[in-house]
Amino acid sequence: AAWFVARWPWVLLALMVAAAASDMLDGWFARRMRARRTAKGLPTRVAGPQGRGAWLDPACDKAFVISVIGATWLYFTPPWWLLVLIGTREILLVPLVAMWRVLPHKPLDLRAGIGGKLATVAQFFALWSILLGSTEQLALALAASAIGVLAVADYVRRALAADDEVSSN
Repeated sequence: AAWFVARWPWVLLALMVAAAASDMLDGWFARRMRARRTAKGLPTRVAGPQGRGAWLDPACDKAFVISVIGATWLYFTPPWWLLVLIGTREILLVPLVAMWRVLPHKPLDLRAGIGGKLATVAQFFALWSILLGSTEQLALALAASAIGVLAVADYVRRALAADDEVSSN
């Protein structure tokens, strides 16, 4: 697979599109199945921020993004700082989530909001610009970084609001 990526960057592009499509379909199918089971009065797995999908899906998304960034660095050798800009969300969010899990707080809701989804799209565009040798690499990496910071800020805002709810009760 590595040989294909190094020789034909469109293979990595196709894998990224397939991963994004499968991620969207997975969420759609999960919501649809839950709605069907609920309508029939059948039991469902835990929904919301405590459900398995609420932490597993974002963890898989992070692993995928990090692996694509790693493959891009390995086979296309862009400047390291460009990839740091693209990976800003993961660089900030992963340690914050780990710290939150260790400290006594309400469990963190890691379900993707619109900011997280936009950050992933921005990351993919920035990575595609590297694969395609675009002159817009820096602009797209900066955009991915800025949107990533906003997405992390949204996670922090949601976490603090949920924690305040628990404290006030």
